[in-house]
Amino acid sequence: EKTILMFSVTDFTDTITVKMFVRNDQLAELLGDIKKGAFVKIKGVTTIDKFDGELTIGSVTGIKKIGDFTVSREDLSPVKRVELHCHTKMSKMDGVTPMEDLVETAIKWGHKALAITDHGVVQAFPFCFDVAEKADIKLIFGMEGYLMNDDGHDIDLEPTDTIKKSRIKKVKNNHIIILAKNETGLRNLYKLVTISHLRYLHKRPMLPREVIEEYREGLILGSACEAGELYRAILAGRPDEELEKIASFYDYLEIQPTGNNMFLVRQERCTVKQLQEHNRKIYELGKKLGKLTVATCDVHFLHPEDAQLRAILQAGQNYSDADQQAPLYFRTTEEMLKEFEYFGKEIAYELCVTNPNKIAEMVEKIKPVPDRDQLYSPFIPGAEKAIKEMSYQRAHEWYGENLPQVVSDRLKMELDSIINHGFSVLYYIAHKLVRKSLDDGYLVGSRGSVGSSFVATMIDITEVNPLKPHYRCPQCKHSEFFMKEEVASGFDLPAKACPECGTEMIRDGHDIPFAVFMGFHGDKVPDIDLNFSGDYQPTAHKYTEELFGRDNVCRAGTISTIAIKTAFGYVKKYYEAKNLHVHSAHVAGLVEGFAGIKRTTGQHPGGIMVVPRNMDIHYISPMNRPADEKDSETVTTHFDYHSINDRLVKLDILGHDDPTV
Repeated sequence: EKTILMFSVTDFTDTITVKMFVRNDQLAELLGDIKKGAFVKIKGVTTIDKFDGELTIGSVTGIKKIGDFTVSREDLSPVKRVELHCHTKMSKMDGVTPMEDLVETAIKWGHKALAITDHGVVQAFPFCFDVAEKADIKLIFGMEGYLMNDDGHDIDLEPTDTIKKSRIKKVKNNHIIILAKNETGLRNLYKLVTISHLRYLHKRPMLPREVIEEYREGLILGSACEAGELYRAILAGRPDEELEKIASFYDYLEIQPTGNNMFLVRQERCTVKQLQEHNRKIYELGKKLGKLTVATCDVHFLHPEDAQLRAILQAGQNYSDADQQAPLYFRTTEEMLKEFEYFGKEIAYELCVTNPNKIAEMVEKIKPVPDRDQLYSPFIPGAEKAIKEMSYQRAHEWYGENLPQVVSDRLKMELDSIINHGFSVLYYIAHKLVRKSLDDGYLVGSRGSVGSSFVATMIDITEVNPLKPHYRCPQCKHSEFFMKEEVASGFDLPAKACPECGTEMIRDGHDIPFAVFMGFHGDKVPDIDLNFSGDYQPTAHKYTEELFGRDNVCRAGTISTIAIKTAFGYVKKYYEAKNLHVHSAHVAGLVEGFAGIKRTTGQHPGGIMVVPRNMDIHYISPMNRPADEKDSETVTTHFDYHSINDRLVKLDILGHDDPTV
């Protein structure tokens, strides 16, 4: 009549597991207090657990809830600030801020807007938007780009069929914040992401100033952090005329807490007082040029204690100063005002509250990707008519001039659903791909739920027949259906001669409802997976380019995150280097924080995204090469394909050995 209850408690430097036997009648009350984020006071005995050899708190005689960590930081200001510089876990191997938690925290604090500005990419947008969509918060979609210096680079452009490649030598770059003000700005931002990844990739996706100027409509440009050209020029002691010229390029100027730039003090490049003077200089430049100056956090993690996670991540990449983490956490309005109190109350409020809100007000509420129920399907003239005619033609070939009721009912139901929801093109494309492969001498295997579509059977997409188990005569078309589940599959029926003409009948039908494939309402976007011969797969991919045009197809992109095994390695290595022992529970807790941190990009093994001919892909997603391989011929969607599923048609042209054999 007892339950073993196990949980871990932490003081953020180490963690210990608590194991206790609880009477079942006490369990519900106890579980009401022991929740993630709660502070508890526990009375028990520490012992070495005989099962895992770890120090554990057992024999618990008292437990009391003493608070709730999740509400320990609140934003109590009557008017809230807006954060305009945020890095999430999509800032490759740098940001550790969970996307959903970041947005939820801003909502909980009552912030009216929040900017997402990852390094060179915009892959967090769909994830953040899913959280923000139903809340009273405006997401500002942007990125921290890499602005190419006007000198010191040698670009050799080599035109190819669709893009220009570049070789860039000795390129220096400055950070720049680019925010989308409206729909036009969002498209231009996506175009800049594509251009930076496909034309100007040199370790990082770069952007020449003239390219930014070309696509500047609808964008708001900020001067960024100490890695921005304005701050660097101030640090280098450049004359005022030069500083004004640099600042005039931007729509607003940016300053950050002195703690963010303490590495400059450690490197003896300036003093703390000078860090404050640099910020004052930027504010004065803004006033002189009539530009807003805003204070930002340059968020890389959510709470102050999360600095440890980023330290471990950077130590794993051999950063020498990983343990001297800047306080790059998401601050409340009060915390931010305190950072800039050396400006005086009035100016600090202007920097932290008034000006960031003014920038936010310039931005319209926009969606980073279309709604899930908005499918942009390619158009092939006559697709509806073709699949209808092919389906009935094959049905008559198999079941005779007068179709059995079960056959005609199923055909009508499926065709109505497919045609009315605009899915005819998907079926027609799949049919053409299979037909070409068969004509070229290679079998194609279908896989997955497409076998539950009778129309797919009729037009050669699948060899699986989803009708009720039945006999059918290949000669006189006589058929016998088993409607009362007498048999599970037609393949299990005994051999039988046709009672009409004596020919041995075909045994077929597997009783699979159409809903398995397209949902109960027949409106789910069909996911047709086809196994082509591995040898033939490149030909099939090339054929899609012929069908739709080379600029209208690209591979389905993926995002690879840090593996659990790798995260364990980082944490263990970090503490071993310090000669410190930490409990397994603490390691496990830290490893959790690594989930979702972007490591690289990749591609679906056979997924091809098709863009309608009359549409620019930048209405859905930017593009890049997998793993940022600059010599790769493959171009993928920038967003993970799961983020844009149901908006674009995805063809799964998979490669397998079976069809080859």
